[in-house]
This record gives sequence, C-alpha cells and structure tokens, in this order.
Amino acid sequence: MKKPSVTVLVTVKNSVSTIKKCIDSILKLNYPKKKYSIFVVDAFSTDGTWEILKKYGKKIRLERVRGNIATGHNYMIKRCNTDFVALTDADCVVDENWLKYLIDAFKPEVIAAGGTPKTLSENNKLQELIGRELEDRFKRFPKYVIRLPTMSLCIRTEYAKKYLFDEKFDVAQETDWGFRISKVGKIAFVPKAVIYHYHRSTFKTFFKQQYTYGKFAFSLYSRGGNAKRVFGDWITKPSIALQVFLSYLGVLFLLLSLINSFFFYLSLIFFFTLLMTYFADALRLSKGIGEFFFFLIIFLFRNIAWCLGIVRGLFIKFK
Repeated sequence: MKKPSVTVLVTVKNSVSTIKKCIDSILKLNYPKKKYSIFVVDAFSTDGTWEILKKYGKKIRLERVRGNIATGHNYMIKRCNTDFVALTDADCVVDENWLKYLIDAFKPEVIAAGGTPKTLSENNKLQELIGRELEDRFKRFPKYVIRLPTMSLCIRTEYAKKYLFDEKFDVAQETDWGFRISKVGKIAFVPKAVIYHYHRSTFKTFFKQQYTYGKFAFSLYSRGGNAKRVFGDWITKPSIALQVFLSYLGVLFLLLSLINSFFFYLSLIFFFTLLMTYFADALRLSKGIGEFFFFLIIFLFRNIAWCLGIVRGLFIKFK
C-alpha cells in the first residue's frame, strides 16, 4: 500500500550527549525515504548541539527558534505540508520500525497515535529504575488513551494545525493537548512502536524535572473538565496524586500539633499511609533489597518536588 508522507519533528536545547543518536536513529527508519523528512528546531543551544546538527546538512531541515517546547512544535507544525507529523524528543532513540507501526495504527476514527518508551542498557542505575517505573505504567494502557507524550507521537497534520500546543506551558503541554484532542477523535496506543529514552541521570536533574511538572499542575488541572483527571490518566498514576495529598495533610496536622498535640497523631497516620504507598510500588518494581530502597528515595524525591512545585505554581497564579 502507498505510504502517507510524514515530517518527523524534534525540538532541542542543550542535548549534546544525545542529539546525534536521536537524529541518526530517525535517518535509519524503516519507512520509504521519499515519504518522510526530519525537521529540527534548536532553541539556541550553547553546549555544541547546534554545531552537531549543522553537520547533517540537507539530510534535515534545521532552524533556530526561541521559546519553549510548545513554541518549537507549533513553529514546525505550521510549516508542514505532509499528511502526518510525528514527534520525538532529543533525548530519545527511535526503533527502526517506530514510524511504520504508528502509521499502520491509523484508522478513520484515529487522529493520533503513540508508542511505548523503553530504557537503554547504557543508562545508569537511577535512569534504569526511573525507566522501569515508567514502562510499568505503559504496560497497563488500553487500546485508546486520552494523552501520550511527545517523545513518541504521530498526528494527522490537519488536526495538529487546528489544535496547536498551548505555549503557556513549559511542560505538560502534551498533557493539555491530549486532553483537548481526545475530545474530537481517538488517540491510539501502539505498544510495538518503541522509542528508547535517556531519563534524568542525577537526582538533581530528576528533582528539577518533577518540580517543574508540579509547578504547572494547577494551571493544567484547573482548566474546564481537567479536574476529574487529577487522580490519574494512565501516565500519571493515581498513587502520585494520592502521595501529594497525603503529604499536604501530614504537614498541615503537624503544624496544627503546635496548638493541640492530638493533631500530631493524625499527622503520623497520614505520613505512615504515605510511606505505605511508597512501599507498595517499591516492592512490586524492585528486584532486590538495594533497588527497593533506591525506589523509596526516587519516590520521596518525586513527591517532595511535586509538593513544592504545586505550591510555587499556586503562588505564581495568585500573586
């Protein structure tokens, strides 16, 4: 059958360690060469990323655009005239059949499709465990979902142009986009469409990433109709929102214990319940006692980052 035309979009800023692997993998896709092209926008990288990209010459379309990820994606989408646009991230390596499987998933009622992330063996232990936890979420996905990340996403261009990403979001733009577009058509989950993701390699960068997610959470979930999804949408597990809720209650009653010691015991109950949610996930995911405690630290860092990020987001919203 005749294959539709596709433009693969990549936004990048300061990804010198992964960008070559990303672009090389896209160039090796098992898809008719004349039917797909690569469009990259660089947000004025300062670490050598731009210099690497320029070496590809006419193999890619390359431009520089100031702004966040949503700005970069919108810039490219507006300039595409192919049947589809496919998105991946600069810290990802795509499987050779990634695009083929995504395109094959499109039926008349499907307007977008996305695949599943896996973790590269060369990642360190922190990246390996972050990846394992994320992969565990994707194993539970149904055939159709309400959002998928832009590290593995393909969209009919006509819908991409009609429903652009909201540039007010530095992160979570893909979540907001998915919530909106799933109201007008189906988003198919394609397990066979695999990408390999380089996760955050240090606790510092992981904390910063999760803090930023938390900072935009209120703006995202306070939009009409989104509040009902605050306790989960397959990618965001219910336990993540529950842990934030338990943390706030624990801190609240701990502060109230300064007035009445009774509240101290209520605080202990909430913190103990919080710890049990960590234990439940860590026991299920770990392959040994060392990994069990490693997961506990990861969950603790994520939870604190989200709690602080949400507070910061509320402060910015209402100051």
